[in-house]
Amino acid sequence: MSNEILHSRIQDRFNDIFENPPEVPQYIIDNLSHNLRPYQEQALRQFIYTQRSDTANIAFNHLLFHMATGSGKTLVLAGIILYLLKEKGYQNFIFFVNSDAIIKKTYDNLTNVASSKYLFRKDGIVIDGQLITVQVVDVFPAIPVDNMIYLKLTTIQKLHMDLTNPRENALTFESLENKKVVLLADEAHHINVLTRSDKRKLNTKEEQERTWEYTISKLLRENSENRLLEFTATIDLSKDALFHKYSDKIVYQYDLKRFMTDGYSKNVVLLRANEDDEKKMLHAMLLSQYRKYIAKENDIDLKPIILFKSNKIAISLSANQSFLSLVENLTITQLEKVIQNGLAVYQNIKSIWRKMFKYYENVNLDQVIRDLQWDFTKETTLNANDASFLSESNALLLNTLEDSDNPIRTIFSVAKLNEGWDVLNLFDIVRISEGAASTKTTTDSEAQLIGRGARYYPFVYKGEKSYQRRFDDIVSDLKVIETLHYHTINENAYIKNLEKSLESANIQVKEDKYERLEAKVKPKIRKMDFFKNSKIYINKVVPSTAEDYQSFKSYNVSTTYEIDFESTVEKRFGSKEETYSGTKRQEEKLVINKLLLQKAIQRNKFYRFRNLKECVPSISSMKEFIESPNFLGDLKIMVSLPIGISINDLSPMEKLKIVERFLAYAEKNIRLNFMKERGTPIFEGVSFPELIDDYVVEISKVSNSVQVNEVKKPRNMRDHDWFIYDKAIVNGLENDMLDFINNYIGELKERYNDVYLIRNERKVKIVEIGGTRGFMPDFLLYLKDNNCTYQVFLEPKGKNLLEQDKWKQEFLLSLSDNPNIEILTENKQVRLIGIKFYTDISDLKVEFREDFTKKLIEKDI
Repeated sequence: MSNEILHSRIQDRFNDIFENPPEVPQYIIDNLSHNLRPYQEQALRQFIYTQRSDTANIAFNHLLFHMATGSGKTLVLAGIILYLLKEKGYQNFIFFVNSDAIIKKTYDNLTNVASSKYLFRKDGIVIDGQLITVQVVDVFPAIPVDNMIYLKLTTIQKLHMDLTNPRENALTFESLENKKVVLLADEAHHINVLTRSDKRKLNTKEEQERTWEYTISKLLRENSENRLLEFTATIDLSKDALFHKYSDKIVYQYDLKRFMTDGYSKNVVLLRANEDDEKKMLHAMLLSQYRKYIAKENDIDLKPIILFKSNKIAISLSANQSFLSLVENLTITQLEKVIQNGLAVYQNIKSIWRKMFKYYENVNLDQVIRDLQWDFTKETTLNANDASFLSESNALLLNTLEDSDNPIRTIFSVAKLNEGWDVLNLFDIVRISEGAASTKTTTDSEAQLIGRGARYYPFVYKGEKSYQRRFDDIVSDLKVIETLHYHTINENAYIKNLEKSLESANIQVKEDKYERLEAKVKPKIRKMDFFKNSKIYINKVVPSTAEDYQSFKSYNVSTTYEIDFESTVEKRFGSKEETYSGTKRQEEKLVINKLLLQKAIQRNKFYRFRNLKECVPSISSMKEFIESPNFLGDLKIMVSLPIGISINDLSPMEKLKIVERFLAYAEKNIRLNFMKERGTPIFEGVSFPELIDDYVVEISKVSNSVQVNEVKKPRNMRDHDWFIYDKAIVNGLENDMLDFINNYIGELKERYNDVYLIRNERKVKIVEIGGTRGFMPDFLLYLKDNNCTYQVFLEPKGKNLLEQDKWKQEFLLSLSDNPNIEILTENKQVRLIGIKFYTDISDLKVEFREDFTKKLIEKDI
């Protein structure tokens, strides 16, 4: 079937060695404001081929360009206007479309020299030394002026009414009878009323004549030299009637699938979750701001736009108000909780959510909130459903969203923006208060909107501006500004419809490869007295001050840094397995001279004194930071090397990279720990239901470099009455600890009335007393006898983290005998107990067992 289509026949001829395909004339290239992309140039070449006299057998007066949304059809159209003026003498052009919004946009594109989207040369169109002028008209002049392009811009509805109801100062069939006219139809699928209809013929001639399609066909026949050129991103050639009509008219085809494959669009990723509107809006806003931060860190100017899409105007207006209130009232405590919950849920290291929440975990949240409350306000929000939306100023804002002086960051809309909306910096489309679509018609509309949002945002990176994706095959955070995220519901029937619509529209969609696992508090547990009325005790915190940050220790930065160095790594193509240079190793100290340290510091913007001073207020100069034993002055870097390689064998660049890795580690911890709260010895109770609830964890379906023991899997716990959740989502080490607890459950129940193990999924946080370092123990063991309630902190710890988390174990162990600890209770005796780390190292596992039995079974505490 495809070989019957006109564009296929032309391409076959272009491949014929005896054929001489035309080139795009230089006057077209010189008079356009943008360079033609290869496919746009090909579209013009194939059009010109049909118009040459020596190819008269395939010269047509009616042609269609099937080109993807965002591919720059209007630039091709502008080139065609120049060609037909110069080569064929056409001066009268009627541009018609289905929407007023597209008319306004096209007016700017073709006539407004001041517009950033003007398509012709800014200092004037010049052909053969003559200045060409574009004049917008209502009717064409009886005697045209030389070197003038007359352009009528109208909707298909108005054109139809003008021609079928003749009146003065309007186009009529009679006035056009002796004029050769070029009809330019954008979003051309709207004119195929007759062809699309299930009824091959309408009942009466009058009904037929009232259709837009009939009017355009009649206008085309009015003069043998008239031309009809259609442009559309949407044509369904699987329908026999449409195939029959257009198979010999589609002069060029560049559909969305090719457009996306060639990298001219954003990638499209579906983000599926069943969340309430407030959480969905907050997450989308954080993702949008994350994009902005990542762009800024790479010296890229970006103002990302969010579109909140609803199915009813009332819902959209309400969501708009809720969003503004949400931003205005956001606090650090709320944001910290959102980040902690996000990190608990999103375990897949490739998930955009995981990357985003990890980013926010390491930055100053006070500044984040200030930025959010500056960027997302009433003045930066546009509601496309508001009565005032149709004002000229709002239309201008909507069509200039990429401009640096346009303040808009968020748009609320129902359905006004599905067609004719050109926006490049839209990165998030969020469905608000919508259930699953009952018909594919709804999801077809959504697919069309996604197609518009997938337009690529060209940006300058390292001095080069690109109009194609450049990070698909590179590990880079900048992938996020080459991706459109569609935030939607996780409902199977709806997703099936949406996927069909996306497939029909040739939209390629990626999804994070993860599985959502939910652990629920057992209904029986929720009814128990201990769950409804007991409390979990966490220590109060007070704001820290600059005096709390006198050394690296305050930031949990160790001045003895151990690093593995590999001289070679082998990686088989197609495999993720890496083979390192040697298994036997030796450790040597890297001699760090001042020059090496200064060079590494210069290469990291964070360590510019102005930036560093904000997070390390105790220093007065970079000299002090470098030389003080509290900071870099006492730095020791121990390098683990393969046998046979000495520290002296390393090149200056390799040594520099090692120091840079330490500085990156220090930066992360400084950012993470600065201006956090300082822990106090006062512990107060928070009710169980407030902290303990159902939780969701997302785990990767795709194997990666994570060690097998670190991969989380669900374990059925319904038959273990001592575990409060129906399942445990745990890694290998945590699973082993559950087996250990299960082995001692009998002895524990002999000594305590209540024995319950609680998985702490980033809910319960304790902060070191007098310090700023905090953490969330993985498990809490709740025990109660006739005299006392015991809150036991349990922490499985991989051997790779034992040294750096040593302070956590010391803090836990101090809870049992610290005389300064005060527990605020209501007529109850409460004891806090910390147990040594549970590890898979045999000697340390023995120490854990002895500590566990001594404190909890023998009760020697």
